[in-house]
Amino acid sequence: MPDKPACDRFLTAAAVGFACTTAFTTAVAIRDGLPGRPLGIGVGLSVPTGILVGWGAAVAAPWPMPLAALIAAARARRPEAGSAPALVCAGVGIAGIVGLLIEPNTYNRQAWSGANRAAVAAGAAACGALATAGLVSWRQIRSLEDHIEPMGG
Repeated sequence: MPDKPACDRFLTAAAVGFACTTAFTTAVAIRDGLPGRPLGIGVGLSVPTGILVGWGAAVAAPWPMPLAALIAAARARRPEAGSAPALVCAGVGIAGIVGLLIEPNTYNRQAWSGANRAAVAAGAAACGALATAGLVSWRQIRSLEDHIEPMGG
């Protein structure tokens, strides 16, 4: 079983990949004018303003999500971190997948440009990788914690 540093590297790589993918998908959303409308609900903001205030866009996760993943991955390197950072990354990845699934743009293939199609695919892959990294790291950390006997035990 990998040691905790291997878990940390996997989690960090997935968080960095998610953040880079979010930068790409944000650029696509701004260029193609794809506002966020989860479940068909819009907020009446321009795409850049929606992204700036943390609403996100049709193909781009809101900026607090990659920020949370990067902070959690950085904190996972601390010995006292436990499994919480892994759970944060798993939650962000799962939320990203749900976000893509509830976004009407995901299903409107007629409106897809090549970049839009690539953004949806990249976003789904990055979210899946982050969720997987978080869940695998959480399981490995929990397994390591279970094998550590309490002091005086």
